[in-house]
Amino acid sequence: NFQPYKLYKIMVHASDMCQCESFIRHEKTFGVTYFYSIEGVPRTGPANVTILNITKHSALVKWTEIAAEDRLGFLQGYRVSYTDSSMKKSPAVTLNSSITSYHLTGLKEKTIYRVQISGFTNAGEGPLTLSQPFSTPKYGTVEPLCICITQHKS
Repeated sequence: NFQPYKLYKIMVHASDMCQCESFIRHEKTFGVTYFYSIEGVPRTGPANVTILNITKHSALVKWTEIAAEDRLGFLQGYRVSYTDSSMKKSPAVTLNSSITSYHLTGLKEKTIYRVQISGFTNAGEGPLTLSQPFSTPKYGTVEPLCICITQHKS
C-alpha cells in the first residue's frame, strides 16, 4: 500500500532473536535506503529568487532549494534561463541539485531581464519560478540606493 509521490525509508536490521525482550539493545542496522513508489515532478519551483551584483554584462542569481515535501521525487537539479525585454529567451542551463546560485554572463547593457528557474526529477520538470525584473546599467555596477540626510547648523 505504498502511496505515489511519498518518500519512504527502508532500514535493514539484524538482531538476536533469542533476546526478544531486549531487542533494541541487540539490534544492528546494516543499511538504510530511501525510495518513492512513483516519482512525480516538483509541485513548486525554488523560492526566494534574488538577483545580486548586477553589472552591465552579468548578474548573480540565488535561490532557496525546493522544499522536500514539494519535490515529489528525488530532485535531480535545476534549470536556469532568462528572458530579456524583447522576449528573447536564453538557452536553459542545467545545474546539480546541490547548487543554489548561478552567475549570468553575456548580458546586454541597459536591458531589462527576468530569470526563470525550475527543478526537475526523473519524472520531469516542475513549474518555473520567475524573478523580479532587473535592469543592467549602461556603466559599472548597480549599487543599492542610499539616501543620506545631513543636518546643517545655521
